This record gives sequence, C-alpha cells and structure tokens, in this order.
Amino acid sequence: MTAAAAATAPPGAGTASVPSPQLVALKKRLDDLAAQKRAGNAQYWYIDAAKGKVHVAVLRGARDAATNSFLTTFAALTDTADVDKPVTPFVAPATAQRPTRARQGTVFGGQRIETASGGFCSTGFNRQHNGAWITTTAGHCHKAARDWYIGGALFGPLTRYVYPGRDYAEITPTSAWFLRTAVREQNGHIQEIASFGDPYVGQPLCKTGARTGTTCGQVTALDVTVNYSDGPVYGLAATTVSAAEGDSGGSVYNGSTGVAMISGGPRGGGNAWVYPTRVIP
Repeated sequence: MTAAAAATAPPGAGTASVPSPQLVALKKRLDDLAAQKRAGNAQYWYIDAAKGKVHVAVLRGARDAATNSFLTTFAALTDTADVDKPVTPFVAPATAQRPTRARQGTVFGGQRIETASGGFCSTGFNRQHNGAWITTTAGHCHKAARDWYIGGALFGPLTRYVYPGRDYAEITPTSAWFLRTAVREQNGHIQEIASFGDPYVGQPLCKTGARTGTTCGQVTALDVTVNYSDGPVYGLAATTVSAAEGDSGGSVYNGSTGVAMISGGPRGGGNAWVYPTRVIP
C-alpha cells in the first residue's frame, strides 16, 4: 500500500462487534492489575468481541508467579498467545555524537527531533493549543530530554506530557520555526492534514517517522492496553504499520485525516501500537 492509497473509508466501515459488559469488566480488572505492577510478563491485551474473549499476549517462556496469577484471572474468558519480543516504546537511545549542523525553518509531521546527546523521537502533528502553536510527540519521549533539537539547533522544550497511562507530549517551539499542518513523507510528498478522526478496525493507515520513514498498514484492534516497563498505556490501537525505535511520536494518518501517533511495539521494530489523536487532552 502506498501513502496515497490510505483514503478515508465510507461511514460505517470497519464497525466492530460490541463487547459484553462481562468482557469490559474483565479488561478493566486486568488494567487495574497492570497499574499495580501485577501483570507480570503479560505484554498487551484487548477485547476480541468476535471471539467473546480478552486476548492476552505473553512473553514466550515467561510463566513466573506474577504472570500465572495474571493469566488465571477469569481464565475462561481470556485467549492467551505468546510473543517472542518484549514490548517497548519506540524512542531511539542516546548516541555519543550530537548533530552539529544547525538548520532552522519549516517543521512537518514525521520529522526527526533530537536530544543533546543524540537520542531521537519524531514529530507528530503541528496544531494550536490554547492559542499557541505546539508540536505533538510521544509522552514517553520526556524520559530522554526536556529540550529538543533539529539538526543541532534548539527546536524547543517539552512543555507538557502524560505518560504512562496515556502517551502524549507537547513541544513549544522557539520563534525561529514555522510549523506546517502537514506531514512530509519519505519520498518528499507533502500530505496536508485537514482534520482528525478516530481509528476503526480495518482502517488503512500510513505513518511517517524519523527511523523507518513512511510505511502503511491497517488497524487490527482498538482499546489495547500495552504493558510497558514504565507502566501500562491504555486506549492504543494495534496496527500492521511497521515502525521502530526513533519513530516514537511519528504521524499516523489516513489521507488528509490525522489519526494517531506512534507509541511502541516489539523491541527492535515491527507492527506498531499507536495513540489516537482524538483522545489527546
């Protein structure tokens, strides 16, 4: 699929089955256990309404006491699968070399932003908040730095974040930068973002990020809880969009509609979980 192929679907497309109150209550119970650091090596879970189960993915070979206890909570209503790699936020670690080439000007979604020590994340969407222009990125990027750079020039400080629980942050740029409400894709195409919408199962998506560029896929599940080492993040969408470390915060969109930002996935890269933009506070 190309970026151009990710066009908005007709109303009603991808409508998911409505989960039973029993499944909703079970997922909340699992979410609460994760918030108490009692999920063990369970990696993520979501309601599979079609199967009438809560799907729980567990790190292969991990059957310690905490994990077993988590899995036996209403075991009859859970569907368990093993995964080979632990989940991780997709922020790139710091390197020994900081970029030195200053470059100021226009900033798009999906662009590389760096820490003073060389770690990097990606810009999400440029938008106005309380009358000021800000750039969004992933909330977990706050752990890497407060101040962010582009090409060695100060872009701006991270002025607000929510993580864990949610995965959202804002950078307030210095006056040297011009923010475009658009994504610059890997091939140079400029995709304007005119509105924001909710993800739905089966929805085609593309993402642009600093590490892996522009890749496309679709939404496979909604309201996914991912059990990162820092704590659980709720309300993510699972996708077949490929991403890796450094793509955190990157723009996820359906044509001219902004949908989400990259959050994380399996360590080393793979299918990404994304944080929907419509739930941004």
